[in-house]
Amino acid sequence: MPNLVFQINSSKMKYLFFGLMLMQIFACNAQKSNAVEFKAAFEKEKDAILIDVRTPEEFKSGAIEKAVNIDYNDPKFEEKIVHLDKKLPYYVYCLSGGRSSSAAEVMRKNGFVKVVELKGGILAWNKSNLPLKNVEPTKKEALTIESLQKIIDSEKLVLIDFYAPWCGPCKKMEPLLETVTNDYKGKATVIRINIDESKSIAQHYRIDEIPYFKVFVSGKEKGNYIGQLDRETFDRMLKVD
Repeated sequence: MPNLVFQINSSKMKYLFFGLMLMQIFACNAQKSNAVEFKAAFEKEKDAILIDVRTPEEFKSGAIEKAVNIDYNDPKFEEKIVHLDKKLPYYVYCLSGGRSSSAAEVMRKNGFVKVVELKGGILAWNKSNLPLKNVEPTKKEALTIESLQKIIDSEKLVLIDFYAPWCGPCKKMEPLLETVTNDYKGKATVIRINIDESKSIAQHYRIDEIPYFKVFVSGKEKGNYIGQLDRETFDRMLKVD
C-alpha cells in the first residue's frame, strides 16, 4: 500500500511539473512590454526581428528603427508571416496595441517561439519620448492644442472622443456617439479627434489607448473614460451637478 501511494503521488507530481512547465513556456511565448523595456530587450537580442503591423501609410509617417512593415489588415498577412523563421524572437507593434495583439496571437498559433508585444504601441512609444525614423514633415493640423483649449474654456460641457478610422471599437461606437451628440445638442459640445491626423493633441493629452474620452466642465477636466462605452455611461459622464 505505501508503494502504491508513493506511485500515485509521484504520478501527480509529474503532471504538476508538466503543467508548470507548460505555463512557463506560455508565459515566455506571450509577452507584453512597456516602451522602455521593449526597446531595451529588442536591442539586446542579436537575432531579434521587429515588425510594424500598421498600414504602409502609417509606417511611412514614422516607424521604430530597424522595423519591417507587414500590414495586419492585409488579407495575406498570415500567408506572409508563416514563411518567417519561427525560432527567432519577434517584437511586434502597431499604433495602440490592438492590431499587434491580434498579430501576435496569429503568430503564436503558427508556432512562433517568442513574440513580444509593445504595450500601448507607438502612442506609448511617443509618450516615453523615444525616437522614430522616417518621420514625415509635420502637416498643419486642422485643430491645434491652442484652438482646442479655447473651445474647452468657452463651453460649459465638452466631450472629446479620441479615435482612429481603423479602430474597431471606435467604429462600433459611432452610431451611439451620433445619437448622444444629437440628444445633448445645446447642452454639450462633442468633439471627435482623429489621433492619426492630430498627433500633437494626442501626445499633449498622453493618449495611449483608444477609444479614449475626456470630459471637461467649465474648462476643468471632469474625467477620463477608456474603451467601448454604453449609453448609461455617457449619460453619467455628461451629468452636470
